[in-house]
Amino acid sequence: MSEKLFESLDLGFGIYHTKMPGHTPGPGRVFSSLIIGSEKALLIDTGYGIGDYRAYVESLTDKPLIVVNTHGHIDHASGNCQFEEVWMNPKDYALADWHTSLETRRNSKDIGDYVDLLVDGPYKRLPLEEGVTFDLGDRTVTAYNCAGHTHGSMSFLDSKSHYLFTGDNITRRVLLLGVISSTTLEEFRQTLLHTKTLSFDKIVAAHVPYLMEPSWVDKVLDIVENFDPQRGFTPPRNFGLKVPNVTPTEYTVGDGFDDPEYCGFVYDGAHLEEFLEGFTLKK
Repeated sequence: MSEKLFESLDLGFGIYHTKMPGHTPGPGRVFSSLIIGSEKALLIDTGYGIGDYRAYVESLTDKPLIVVNTHGHIDHASGNCQFEEVWMNPKDYALADWHTSLETRRNSKDIGDYVDLLVDGPYKRLPLEEGVTFDLGDRTVTAYNCAGHTHGSMSFLDSKSHYLFTGDNITRRVLLLGVISSTTLEEFRQTLLHTKTLSFDKIVAAHVPYLMEPSWVDKVLDIVENFDPQRGFTPPRNFGLKVPNVTPTEYTVGDGFDDPEYCGFVYDGAHLEEFLEGFTLKK
């Protein structure tokens, strides 16, 4: 069953970008990433917790496995229970408790026909923070704060490939839906500025099936810094996610995911003042 549920893209340098079962808003699929070193392997995210993902990972490598989360959302951390321990930023613990619960997943339309294949159970959380480094033998992977999409979002920089794994936080369209689960626009801007100080050759985003150029950070930053609330789209294009007490509003360039230039973010148009706290709009 696991071989039918999962399939991987080979990104080179011993890295596999695995398309996970289940659907998500926008482009429709989520990926987890496996980095294989000479002594250990690092797994970034665990998907919806559908099927025996651990068995699939072990078919790709026999190295001892370290598991980390980019953030605590349903499509990134729900398979954590298949592993003894997982590194996650404590700022996302409460979010993950809600998002990855069996009840939440059973009620998610994104899981659809996979309800009977959901796995659940306990695992140990290890606190992840900026500067934590994982030694895989011939390469190291370092964690960096990447807040925005969630308060506890993290990115991971691989020393061998010089790829930066950004989860849902630096990608084609970032969801910043409400300051309870996401940051303000200014906090997200600071994350982009911080990321620009890192040295990397490519971006690996969790909902994108190809490598992205480092210049994408500048593209997102430009859109953020030129934010104009009068140019938002309500409801967003290609968006089916329903969030209680939130009015999803899209601020992007381009015409949807089929447009290579499509880039931007979705925010809560009903609570604009909170979203813009500390941010200066351009005249």
